[in-house]
Amino acid sequence: RQQFSFPSIFIYGHTSSGKTYVMKTLLTTLQLPHVFVNCVECFTSRLLLEEILIQLQSCSSGTEQTCPVHCDTLNDFVRLFKQAVASRELQDQTVYIVSNFILMSSPIPAKTVAEQLREMEANILPAFLRLQELTDRNVTVVLLSEIVWELFRPNSGCFEPFTMYFPDYSIGHLQKILSQNHPPDYSADFYAAYINILLGVFYMVCRDLKELRHLAALNFSKYCEPVVRGEANERDTRKLWKNIEPHLKKAMQTVYLREIS
Repeated sequence: RQQFSFPSIFIYGHTSSGKTYVMKTLLTTLQLPHVFVNCVECFTSRLLLEEILIQLQSCSSGTEQTCPVHCDTLNDFVRLFKQAVASRELQDQTVYIVSNFILMSSPIPAKTVAEQLREMEANILPAFLRLQELTDRNVTVVLLSEIVWELFRPNSGCFEPFTMYFPDYSIGHLQKILSQNHPPDYSADFYAAYINILLGVFYMVCRDLKELRHLAALNFSKYCEPVVRGEANERDTRKLWKNIEPHLKKAMQTVYLREIS
């Protein structure tokens, strides 16, 4: 905890590849002081800086901060950041600021968000990349994104973060993850066979874990119909497939439409 970490880390990968989940689990399990902010919600530099300070003031005590924080400039943020670290006795620990650059649910195109972030007041992105140097404190800024670093790099140049790529889940990973959600009324093997059929249809067109989980929950009742009517047992995969096939083909036409609408 006392050692200085890399000033900034840029983690990128496709949606639902575990970036946010891994970071939250890691920081929570190790009980490290951290702040999570969303750059789409905090669309101005003032909102972003104030949200970081509010969370920072309550991160060590575990209580909600009710006192308002006013921060208009980057200089104010550096000063208030030092005060917050000192008041919470975090001088000897690495403080992690984790920022989500863009979410799939956002209607704003990825390139627009990148340009908006670069054009924030006080040259906010280069400042965050070297926040450790500006504050002279043990702080690491972690940036999570679905697009590559080259779309964020300012034209004037800046400190280059340490980049890390999260690959998409393989079909084996998706099989294991989705199979954990099996209903208690049915055996794990029965639900795993259903997930295997689902992935066989959708894996080539959809790798989004959230969307696949939604499709699995939506169509499972149709898969179980022959078993419920007593026309087949859990091992009659041929009959079960014949019953579910037209529903899966219909669902193929509406993949991602739920998010767009």
